[in-house]
Amino acid sequence: MESFVISVSLGTGCYRHIQISANATLYQLHKAILNAFDFDDDHQHAFFMDNRVWSPVDVYFSSKEKARDRLTKKYTLKQIALAKDRKFKYLFDFGDEWVFQCRVLREMEERTAVPSVIRSVGEAPEQYPDYDDEEDEGPFDCLSPEEMEQLYSQVPLRRDVIRNIRQYMSAAANLYGLLPMDELYALYNRQNPVVEERQFLMAAAAIDFDSNDFSVIDSANAHFSEEHPLNSCELAADYLFIEDPEGEIRELRRAQKGKPLKILPKEEFLRYADSTYFPETPQRKAMIAFLRPLSSGLPLSAAEYCGCIQSVIVIDAPIQEILTLMIDEGLTRKKQWDLAKFAALFQELNNNTHKHANRGYTPDELFRMREQGWAARKVPAGQLTLFEDIRAPQTCAGAPKGDAPCPCGSGKKYKNCCGKR
Repeated sequence: MESFVISVSLGTGCYRHIQISANATLYQLHKAILNAFDFDDDHQHAFFMDNRVWSPVDVYFSSKEKARDRLTKKYTLKQIALAKDRKFKYLFDFGDEWVFQCRVLREMEERTAVPSVIRSVGEAPEQYPDYDDEEDEGPFDCLSPEEMEQLYSQVPLRRDVIRNIRQYMSAAANLYGLLPMDELYALYNRQNPVVEERQFLMAAAAIDFDSNDFSVIDSANAHFSEEHPLNSCELAADYLFIEDPEGEIRELRRAQKGKPLKILPKEEFLRYADSTYFPETPQRKAMIAFLRPLSSGLPLSAAEYCGCIQSVIVIDAPIQEILTLMIDEGLTRKKQWDLAKFAALFQELNNNTHKHANRGYTPDELFRMREQGWAARKVPAGQLTLFEDIRAPQTCAGAPKGDAPCPCGSGKKYKNCCGKR
């Protein structure tokens, strides 16, 4: 296989078929797509190979912001195991977010020296359309660096305090997924010098404009504004806005209902401001050890693959997403691959990774809390309890004869009391 034909569509009825070498980089594919749609290359871009925009599972960026980010200039189509029928998304301009749907139509044995458009259907939209009515522009358009600086200057807090609040917002989004702002405010003031509610509100509003990792919403999922008090606003992680924000947020609220919030010491909590952070548990170490021989020579390290798995666990996404990634990159074809062992390790990792639906707790932590709750419900016989009676039936030591008094102290014969049980 020397080249591919890739269908790239931008909305209904507008697509281009691009023939490109298998040795071309993702960056060269990016250039070919922009040329095909007559777009200027003046913004950042990313390829999401799991076909989900802003998913961290298998993504390549035009520039590196985090140490683990993979660059589109460094990976060829052959290296990322592109194959027929593979679907993925290309995102251009993180502000306007032009999302192109890509699908590999054919694998070809003939070489392609220069990428070319072999089929073009539909007129491409304007990259920068002219708007006659400026009032149609939304109030939350991306701000320039100068405008952001002016916005921050209006917040009556030192910059280090604003940065600290931002760290708390990032950590909360990564650990909880969804969190009422009044709970975040209470957590922040518990672990830091107290900030007035109005000041915290202003800082959160400014940070919200300047972040792609989370958003602050009101109870109706509208964008945050200073008119809304903290107790009617929520901090929501970015992945909730990919397809069906209203449905995703409503479902996560339902899953979190009635569960306690996991509170960590400040230093440990702020580690979650890095979306790639996961504690080095025995279960994580065991999975990394399993993945190490499988990932040799591939783009991601064993620890990075494990991080991808855990990022799927955190949001309760199907395990099939991880298996698809592993199949596409050839891990399952290696002799060290053992599906049964992987399934067992995955289950242990799942039970010991924090989940947004559990408000930061792992399944095992919630299970132990529930077991402690059951134990707390056990009370002496005859004592009233506000909990439903879930105690096991009482038994009598020594099991006396049926007509003997029951040793539980009821005054009844044993056969008419505990003997029945």
